[in-house]
Amino acid sequence: MPPLRHPRQPILHTIHRAPPTPFPAKRPPLLFLHGGYVNARSWDVLFLPFFASHGYDCHALDFSGHGGSDGREYLDALSLDDYLADAQQVIAGLGQAPIVIGHSMGSFIAERLLEESLAAAAVLLAPVPRNGTLESATRLLLKYPKFLSEVVNVTRGRVSATALHMIKDVYFSPTTKPETLLRFAQLVQPESARAICDLALLGCWRWSPKPPPALPVLVVGGGLDTVFPPLLIRPLARRWNAELQIVPATGHALILDEHWSDCATIVLGWLERLEARSPTRAPGHASELAGIA
Repeated sequence: MPPLRHPRQPILHTIHRAPPTPFPAKRPPLLFLHGGYVNARSWDVLFLPFFASHGYDCHALDFSGHGGSDGREYLDALSLDDYLADAQQVIAGLGQAPIVIGHSMGSFIAERLLEESLAAAAVLLAPVPRNGTLESATRLLLKYPKFLSEVVNVTRGRVSATALHMIKDVYFSPTTKPETLLRFAQLVQPESARAICDLALLGCWRWSPKPPPALPVLVVGGGLDTVFPPLLIRPLARRWNAELQIVPATGHALILDEHWSDCATIVLGWLERLEARSPTRAPGHASELAGIA
């Protein structure tokens, strides 16, 4: 089914954090794609300032129906294909293929961009497994029967001690401080019912796999991730012939976890190695970085 688009392109909101000093002309911009139930602000807490301070031009997209972008009134009808179209629209405005960094649901959109050769490289953080979220969701609901109802409460601004405890258990490491959990709760918003179903049934409808392009990919998981444990993301890393890094003692929300800097440092090191091995000219197309592991 084609994505739900209005006759006009939706007005999309992005957060832009430019580096404090001019960055090398050959360095592609970074495009950050958020996970489900949050928006681009989840990147702006820690990751955007971090990478901008290291000389990267950073853009974080609010998918349709999220944050400041159009579509909140028809959020539940939006599909993953709509989110993909959002990312395509933003990339068209950047003028060159970015390095895409996706977290959870956003990592799936990053994969689609890679398949269309619209990205120069990708970093997949706590990525959705190849067969989708059904296995993970079933396991979580068996362990936490009230999980979905508490998530709905948080999206409506009703944050209880029970909800915070569940958020900590499911998304964060055991050492997470209460203020970190409250900060996360303030970022939570409703998610598209259709997109949730798309993710759950990914193994049934997922696009016909193409031979993955020879583009650089880094996969990073949390050692304590109860949503997508390392065992579930290894097949994804193999598909992309990607470097796989597991951050110890870190949960699913590794971009906001107490150990977020461990994850950010891994990504930064990979980006720096990628740049050191890239062509000297500014990359105008993803293919110019092909073959760099």
